[in-house]
Amino acid sequence: MWIKKAEITSFGKWRQQTFLFEAKNQLVYGLNEAGKSTLYQFIQAILFGFPTKRKKGQDYTPNDGSGFGGRLLIVHPTYGVVTIERYKAKNKGKAKVWLEDGQQGEEELLEKILYPLNQPLFRQVFTFQQEQLQQLDVLSEENLHEALISLGLSGSNELFEQRIQLKNKYEGIYRPRGRKQPLNQVLQSYQILQQKIKEKEAQEAGFQQLVRQADEEKRAVTQQAAKNRNLQERQLVLEQQRMNWASYAELLELQKADLQVSANEEEQASLQAFYQEYQQLMKEQEKLHAALQQHSGNQESARYYFYLENEQRIQQLLAEKVAITRMLDEEQRIAVKLTQTNETPISWQQHPPRPFTDEQAIQTLFAPLQSQQKKLEEQEIRLRLIKEQRDQAEASLNAYEQKHPELFNRKKNPPWLFIAAGLGLVAAFLLPAPLRYIVIVASAACGIGGLLKQSKPANKDAWQEKLGQLDVYEGQTAEMTEKVAKGQRVSQQLLDQIQNELRQRNLSGAENEFAVVQENQRAQNYLAQLQAHEELQLRQSVLRQNLMHQEQGFEFLAEWLPLHEKNLSEKLSTLEQFAKEMEQIRFAQTYQENTVLQQRIHEAQKQQQQLLDQHQVLLEKVRLAYPSEIPAFLQRESEVVQKQTRLRELTETVAPLFEQETTLAEIEDALRILQQEIQTGEMQLHQLQEQEQRSRLQIQQMQADGTLDSLYQQATQQRALIEKLTTDYAVAKLENQLLQDIATELSEQQLPELLKKATSYFQELTNNAHSRLDFSEGVLTIDQLSIYHLSTGTKDQVIMAFRFAYLALQQKHPLCPVIIDDGWLHYDHQRKYQFAKLLQQFSQNYQVICLSSDQEMVSYYQELHQPVWELKGVQR
Repeated sequence: MWIKKAEITSFGKWRQQTFLFEAKNQLVYGLNEAGKSTLYQFIQAILFGFPTKRKKGQDYTPNDGSGFGGRLLIVHPTYGVVTIERYKAKNKGKAKVWLEDGQQGEEELLEKILYPLNQPLFRQVFTFQQEQLQQLDVLSEENLHEALISLGLSGSNELFEQRIQLKNKYEGIYRPRGRKQPLNQVLQSYQILQQKIKEKEAQEAGFQQLVRQADEEKRAVTQQAAKNRNLQERQLVLEQQRMNWASYAELLELQKADLQVSANEEEQASLQAFYQEYQQLMKEQEKLHAALQQHSGNQESARYYFYLENEQRIQQLLAEKVAITRMLDEEQRIAVKLTQTNETPISWQQHPPRPFTDEQAIQTLFAPLQSQQKKLEEQEIRLRLIKEQRDQAEASLNAYEQKHPELFNRKKNPPWLFIAAGLGLVAAFLLPAPLRYIVIVASAACGIGGLLKQSKPANKDAWQEKLGQLDVYEGQTAEMTEKVAKGQRVSQQLLDQIQNELRQRNLSGAENEFAVVQENQRAQNYLAQLQAHEELQLRQSVLRQNLMHQEQGFEFLAEWLPLHEKNLSEKLSTLEQFAKEMEQIRFAQTYQENTVLQQRIHEAQKQQQQLLDQHQVLLEKVRLAYPSEIPAFLQRESEVVQKQTRLRELTETVAPLFEQETTLAEIEDALRILQQEIQTGEMQLHQLQEQEQRSRLQIQQMQADGTLDSLYQQATQQRALIEKLTTDYAVAKLENQLLQDIATELSEQQLPELLKKATSYFQELTNNAHSRLDFSEGVLTIDQLSIYHLSTGTKDQVIMAFRFAYLALQQKHPLCPVIIDDGWLHYDHQRKYQFAKLLQQFSQNYQVICLSSDQEMVSYYQELHQPVWELKGVQR
């Protein structure tokens, strides 16, 4: 970047002036007060802002009120030609920036364009003033080397100053043997405070014991509450066992019964088919025997013709005998089950309950009430304790007032006994010897009596203290009474909400969670029983409809058979007997001769025997001696299957409630004992809670003065402050060490190249009068001689060489022009000429602006064909 033009509206002595600069080397010549330094300050102000007013510093503000500021045109390698305008009275002194592509901006854009150039870097790196070149004059030998390294490596002492600032910062926070530093003072205060806390805790040793006692009582309360909860859970289990006792008794009976099936389903089907075929053969034999007896053939009647006309319907009814019998048995069992119902509230029969889904929902419902009740119990205990303390304080005050009635009677009674003793002593001197001694003894007795009667004067402060303490207790009593009343109202509201919820669910009202859990369990059982009854009633209705339909099938037989007032089973038996009789008549009509009938009987018996032989193995397996036992056997097998199903149901639902076999009497006894234990546990829990509350109240009273709490709070605050100061101290010290490491690393990396460049420029400045710059044991040497043995001009040239060496290392990225304001005052003519040649060489990569009043330097510039222009200066 280089400066192309400066347009000054008003700055210092300059008014409406324009200065054009070359991109290379140039000398701006002017006598003293010509405005050279003003031009330098203008460039700096436009780039970085107006300087603040200082009492001793020079003020460049115009006195005529004209616009303080102007414009600066710079050429940037990235942004091209950039126009920067800044006026003190406009935009709060902030800059306005225009780019050649039309883009505009303010201070942020300017900082972006100049980055990383800033004002300290501009002053200490790219500008050369005589004050900077004289820095070594005020430095000690110890700091000389570090100042040179800082100037040579970074171009400024910014890194060095920042380290000094960090060192001052962390040493200002803490020093190992310091006293005024904040961390030292806080640590000392914390130690004193810890000692005070230990002394206070020693004074309140009973307080710590009371705290431990309260904690132990709290643990006892927790354990007793858990124990009571376990008892209630056991009671709930026993209640469920009592409610399900009938089902459990049925389960026990089924478990004891032999429910092994003798035949599988295939064998049962085979027995059923065998029995039907065997029965058919038996019926045929019965018909043949009846026909043999009635071989006359004159048995025709109207009944027989009726049978023949309705034979198909009659046989169809007889074929459904087994199904009808099963339906009758099932309907009878359902009727028995429906009669076995538990007593239920009438309200549930009218409006079924709506129980909670689980016990967790009940706990959620009662949680606010239980919390409020616990809080109310604590408040009631506190109220009782405060009343006890108030009564004790009142009794103490009454006793004190009775002991010291003079508190209310300001008129003092005369000391009559002392007066009598004094008069007696006076009279003793006037009386003869025997009476004198008697009077003296009496006076002494009066004096002693007066001393004994005289009481210690009342202490008004103690009396007022007792009054004040009583007033405090009265106030606490009134406040706690109001809290208890308010807590009772809140508890009643919560209880009303619970009762309302229970009424909506059609559950009986209860004031504790356990009773509601039991009621909810009964409601769930009732709904389950109600659902089972509904299913049984539905099945019973279906069976009754089917049986009614079957009875309707017997209506056409009413005129021929005696079926009136008979049930369905009896009607089937009557119809079966009627069919047998009609079949006998048929056989008698069909087979007239005895021989044919006997042959038929013989064949039927033979078939029957063959059929029996075929199934003899199966009959022996199921232990049946006669085929007639098959129906009863099949009925038993069906009942066994039903009992097995019922056993599985009870095992899943009822068995989990009974881990051990018990009796109803044992359950009742256990419930009675458990109820007593629960009552005892509740009493113990209440006592423990009251004792804990007493301890907590005593702790609060011991803490009423707030001394120990205040000390604890102060200790906490001081620990927080110590932590903050320690953190700040550690951060500052770490940053200082990090900067030192960075400086060391940079010096080790760039020092050889820097020395090489500095040596080259130093040789040019001295016209090869000196050949080498180096460091020896940390001290800069010139031709192995210490820098302190050199002249002032040579010292200036050393620093100048290091500054040019640093700029040469940065020549690939020139951030700013090099501006020199009479930086060669201690040079002779030869060194001035060498310096002018160095500037000519250096301007190949940097714009160089020399501000000088030295006529000799003007001649050297002209000799080297470098541009020179003169400032004529104007008067303000």
